[in-house]
Amino acid sequence: MSVCLWGLNNPSKAFDVSDTAHHPGCHSSRRSEALTASKSKPESRDQLDVDPQSFPKSRYAEKVSLLDGDVRDHKHNDDEEAGRIRGVPIHQRPDLLVPCADLVNSEWQRSQAARIHSLQKSCSEFPVCLVLLQGPRGTEERLLGHARLSRVVGHSSSLFVESVVVSKQERGKGYGRILMEETELYAKRRGFKRLCLTTHDKQHFYAHLGYVLSTPVQSAGAVMALLPMGMLMRLSRTPNEERNLMKQTLTRMEDSEGACVVGSPSSFHNPLSPPPTPPPPPSPIPPPPPPSSIPPPPPPPQSAGQLIVQTLMETPYRDARGVPIFWMHKDI
Repeated sequence: MSVCLWGLNNPSKAFDVSDTAHHPGCHSSRRSEALTASKSKPESRDQLDVDPQSFPKSRYAEKVSLLDGDVRDHKHNDDEEAGRIRGVPIHQRPDLLVPCADLVNSEWQRSQAARIHSLQKSCSEFPVCLVLLQGPRGTEERLLGHARLSRVVGHSSSLFVESVVVSKQERGKGYGRILMEETELYAKRRGFKRLCLTTHDKQHFYAHLGYVLSTPVQSAGAVMALLPMGMLMRLSRTPNEERNLMKQTLTRMEDSEGACVVGSPSSFHNPLSPPPTPPPPPSPIPPPPPPSSIPPPPPPPQSAGQLIVQTLMETPYRDARGVPIFWMHKDI
């Protein structure tokens, strides 16, 4: 006779005693299977020998992948932050005013107070002083370089780069190129199309970065804004042009009647001396030549000004001190 017993803990489940009686090894085999299954169940994530990518729709797989990604990204960000180089406007980092002033003064000597005052003029509306930094903010952060950007008069899409300097301890490591790249990136993000600059002896370095020889422009910076464009072009004339211009000026002064230079000996006349001899009458205009069957060659085209040739080896331009200077630009 078979008796059906109901489980004490779970009334919904029952087992037949007769089945156990007729199959005495059935109960033990089931217990063995349950025990084996419980032992084979992984106790931790480390024991899970399953590739999460094999079941991408599994929530557990997504959680594991996300966790691994977070850990890897966190490590990558820490390593990247330790060596990341970036250009930052100094008006966003006023704590760097003093060290940046010392950096710029190491190349162009000036009082620290005056240099700090100049750096404090940096703003989003220009001029902008960019500092090249490496490492996380704090004791491990390093100041590598500086560059100043200002507007160009008459060219709304251009900026003028000046005061480009890299720390003397960091030179020869490629930071000059990175500084210019960060400067170009900043200008491009602000919507500008061209960068202009001048240099006395680094024209080959800038040419390697893509800059080409150019003509003078007027910057809206603190120094060049005080220099009129006429004076800038006068400083940019070649010595031959300057001499020719002086000869033309003297010739006009000699040909003009009654004109004199104030303070020159000719400006003082003795009242007892006889009046100056009037100039001779102009010579008559010669008659035109007889017509010829062969037309004369056309005259050479008259240019507005003499063509100024500038190469990477020599330049006709001069700065305010008379030192040769190269003008260059780059379209970004």
